[in-house]
Amino acid sequence: MGALGNSAYGAKGRIIRYSFFISALISVLFSISCICYGIWLLARRSQYAELVSPSLYVDVGRILVIISLFSIINYAICTYAIFREKRCVVTSCAVASFIIAVMLIIGGLIGLNFRDQLANYTPLNLKMSTSLSELYGTHDMNGITEAWDHLQSNFKCCGVNGTENAQFWRHSKWYMHQKAPKNLIPESCCIPSEIERCRSNPFDGSETPSYYTKTCYEPLLNDLLHVMNVASWLCITNAIVQILPSFSSCWYSRLIRK
Repeated sequence: MGALGNSAYGAKGRIIRYSFFISALISVLFSISCICYGIWLLARRSQYAELVSPSLYVDVGRILVIISLFSIINYAICTYAIFREKRCVVTSCAVASFIIAVMLIIGGLIGLNFRDQLANYTPLNLKMSTSLSELYGTHDMNGITEAWDHLQSNFKCCGVNGTENAQFWRHSKWYMHQKAPKNLIPESCCIPSEIERCRSNPFDGSETPSYYTKTCYEPLLNDLLHVMNVASWLCITNAIVQILPSFSSCWYSRLIRK
């Protein structure tokens, strides 16, 4: 009876098995939420990578998706192995869970470090000014052009910051290389309902401007800091959530008879 109590078939084994199933289900649900957020981050924010380079926040999004997907696959294999009483496979899955947790922690630390660099050290406003004045609209810099168009349309902004506002486009190579009649600002700066007035003369002195008057530096910076904070802590929290099912499966594997 004592031997049975310390086996995978006794009360102790059942408790550990059920604790694994419950904790693994929680981990899988959390991993699914991480995958969803990672896909959203890659779909909605990766287009700004050309303006932020090095764009480590995109790498953190990929880590969220890929490693969380590996976690779900690992728990599916582990669940099958527990039902089939495959001791070696259960042990391997437990080790894999620990490795996945470490990789998620690394991803979270990368994200927090990127956030700190972006907030305190990366001259994002200088990079944006350079890309606007020197690179936008050039034939070999389509990524920069698309990034600025997405940024201005999505955040309803125009220009960089301070004196580098919508008027700053007049000093860009994009403006100088245009043929007459020249557009004073890109169409992505224009309010959609005022597109015709914006194309003809956006700076007509009207009380209701036909272009976005807000500049883009602060909205982009604050948005990246926020999404990176969420992604980083999702990585770290997901790593913590991995621990209990990892211990449970490792413990249960020791109760399975060879």
